[in-house]
Parts: sequence; C-alpha cells; structure tokens
Amino acid sequence: MVYINLKDKKLFGNEAGEDEDLDLLNSYYIDHEDFEDFFDKDERLSIVSARKGMGKSALLSRLEFKLKSEPNYTSPIIIRVKGNDLLGLGDFTDKDQAYLENYWKQIICKKIILEIGDTIGFAFTSDEMSIIEIAELEGIKSKNIVGGLISRIKGKIPLVNAEVKNTIPSDLESLLNNYQESNANSKVWILIDDIDAKFQNNEKYQARVGSFFSAIRALAFDLNNLNIRATVRSDVWSCLRHLEDLDKMEQYIIDIFWSKRYMRDMLTNKILAYIKRLYPESPQAKYKLKSDYNKLLDLVFNSPINWGNDSNAQLFEAISTFSNRRPRWMAQLCRMAAEKARKSPNARKIDLEHIKYILENFGKNRRDDLIKEHLHQFEELEILIDAFRATDKEFKYSDINKVLEDNFIKEREVDKIPNVDGSKYCRPEDLGNFIYKLGLISRSHGDGKTFTHFSDDPDLYRSNENRNDNIVWSIHPSYRTFLNIK
Repeated sequence: MVYINLKDKKLFGNEAGEDEDLDLLNSYYIDHEDFEDFFDKDERLSIVSARKGMGKSALLSRLEFKLKSEPNYTSPIIIRVKGNDLLGLGDFTDKDQAYLENYWKQIICKKIILEIGDTIGFAFTSDEMSIIEIAELEGIKSKNIVGGLISRIKGKIPLVNAEVKNTIPSDLESLLNNYQESNANSKVWILIDDIDAKFQNNEKYQARVGSFFSAIRALAFDLNNLNIRATVRSDVWSCLRHLEDLDKMEQYIIDIFWSKRYMRDMLTNKILAYIKRLYPESPQAKYKLKSDYNKLLDLVFNSPINWGNDSNAQLFEAISTFSNRRPRWMAQLCRMAAEKARKSPNARKIDLEHIKYILENFGKNRRDDLIKEHLHQFEELEILIDAFRATDKEFKYSDINKVLEDNFIKEREVDKIPNVDGSKYCRPEDLGNFIYKLGLISRSHGDGKTFTHFSDDPDLYRSNENRNDNIVWSIHPSYRTFLNIK
C-alpha cells in the first residue's frame, strides 16, 4: 500500500532548484521542448530568460546533470558560477561599455584558469598568472581554449616577479602539460547564473550587464571548444534590448514559459518520482504521466472542488492560479498546505481549505520575495505595496493613480519620493509602471485566466491605450488575501 508522507520535504522538491540534489532533480524534471538549444552540445551560446521563480537555476542544474551523466561524450570541464563570484574577481566600477566588454572576457578566462589551477592542485592567486591580456586573447582566436590558455600561463611563468615565483612549484609546467594533454579535446562549459543580481535600470548597470552579454557572445564564437550558458531575469532583459551591441543576441535567448499543462506535469512527476523511490514495486509506480496524472494527483490532493464556474474541478486548478506559472511558488504553496494538512485531524490529503488557510502567509512570502529582489530599485517598496491594502482587485490607470496619491504620495513633494529603478521620480505613472514590472499587477483579459505581464509587453503601462483608461489591471490572486483584497 502506498502511503504519502506529507511531512517528507522531498515530496514537492527543493524550492531552490540550484540547491536540489542533481539525481533527485533529474528524477522529476520536466524538459520543455523549447530547451533543446540550451542542451545542444553544438550550440556555443544560449541564454535563458525568465521571471524569478521560473526555474532558471534549475535549468542550469539539469544541464549540469546531463553533461556529467552522458556516457559517450568526452568528459567536459564544467564551471558553475554565480554573477557575483565573477564580479568579485575584478573591479567593474565606473567603466564604459567598450572597456567592460574586454574586461569581462579577461575575468571569464581568469575563472577558467582558476578552475584549471584547482584541478591540478595549484592556486593561481596572482593576477600576473591568471589575467590574460586582450592581446593574448586575440592570439588564441579559433584555437582550443584549454590549450590556448595553458600556453599563455606557461609563457608567464618566467616573467612573474620574484615574490610570486617563490610560490610556484617546480613541477608546475609539467602539471600544466599533463592537464593539457589529457584535456586536449575537452569542451569547457561555463554556466553563469544571476549575472543581473541587484540590477538597477540606469546607465551604470546597463553598461555592466549589457557588456557581459556582448563579451560572452564574442568569447563563445572566437574560441573553440567553449560553450557558454547564462541566465537573465526577463524584466532585466527588457531593459537591455535597446542597447545597440545586443541587437544580435535575441537569437540566443530562450524565454521560459510554463503552460498550465507543463505545471501540472511538473507537480505530477514529483509525486510519481516519490512513489518510484519509496514504493518501486507498487501498482502506482507503473502509472504513466500522460494518462494517469489525475490518479497521481488524487494520491495527494482532495478533488473535486468548486472553482470558478466549475463545480467538478481538480484541486490543481487552485494551485495553478495561486502559483502564477512559477515552479518555485507551486512548490512552496504545496509544502505550506501540506504542513497545515498534517496538523488537521484525520487529514491524509491536502484539500482546498488547507490552501485557503495558508494564503495569507503565502502572500506575505510573495511580498517578501519582491522586497528582497527589488528593494535596491526602490527603497520604500514595502510601503508602496501596502498602499494597495484593502483596495479593489482590479483597476484602471486613473484608479491606480488615485490609490498612489491617497495612500503613498499623499502631501509629499516630488523630490521627497525616492528614485524609481535608478531614475528620478516624476509622476505616479512611474510607480504604476514599476509595480507592473514587479508583477504585483498584470493586465487582466477578463476570463480570470489570461494575463499580460511586463516581459510580454514592457511598454504597455506607459501606452496611450492605458492612459486613456482602456486597460484593466489586476492584483495577482497570490497577493490578495495578504493585502485583504476580496
């Protein structure tokens, strides 16, 4: 008999995809048909764009698993790194975009050299050894990246100062030669996550992040056996698209969008993977994802429920609505509801009442997520969000302006309002556009299911159509209970 333990945190997976065990992630991960280029070994460059909580980091982990487990593929050199780690390898302060593009190339090559040093047991702590000058990079164009970089390192050994030379082991050149020979045909995969952390929409950050993308494009196509994968938040990419140097990057961008069916399959596959781990001989372990998804969901969730106009809906309909097509939100919602169900007498499954009970805390978590991710863009963000407390769930442009005027701006002078996303505040529209960008509001299309988000149409809020009150905006359902919106 299959028993679903709602206390088991592994049932719904780790909310942070990058922290999930690779084998466990692989057991339930649902590949999207749009990810083929991202996994393709012949694609030198691919960048995934999505909102927070959509699975960008999990996608990198999925790729890492595939690279490590493929039996017939020459063992690759895999470097997984966060943007802040790369920024910590250099000084990016107050530099123009042309300079920064070359500097990013040097920093990325420095990271690869440090990885090689770690593998052979020698720490390249000195920039004299680890920084490859632009002229040297020009010299290894169209060459194998491992061989080219190691040749440059060996060439620097006789030239370093005495203090550094004293730290270099006598057999370093031999170690480098052995590494070069054993990795002559290896591909280097560098997987870069969160390059846009703390991004503000101003010239400084546009230059820093925009030059990064120009640099990785150049590196990927100048050096042989180098594949680069990176992530970027969709709201950040929307702010960079106008940069001239990035006009050729769109072909390498993959936008993550999880349809309702994909979200259902993702949740169902976690349940199926759980059963296969604990009850591999059970009849339920033989269920098929495509045909038996309702049976699998019914092992964990009580259905049917009354939802909208449907009196025979699956509980997943509610989960889908509150999750806003974000896998992290779905995992957290299910985990929180499971915790409530465990404390309910005789409850063996999660039902709608358990979800309703946790919506206030769930909405608070969503609010806190916004603050953690975007406070650097607007220092009064918590107060701005609270301005919509106990208001309506739908608005037009003039309604939003009135809420902002009455509950946030009040009698304050324009220059007393903090900068909004790196730009000086001028009028309420700036704040309305900002909360649209954050996802607190979205365009509602009247069916309660279809919404337009900032990444779909970044210019919508400042359009004449909106200013003429021809667009309906909706507070997302996941925030409503917390904000006391009926």
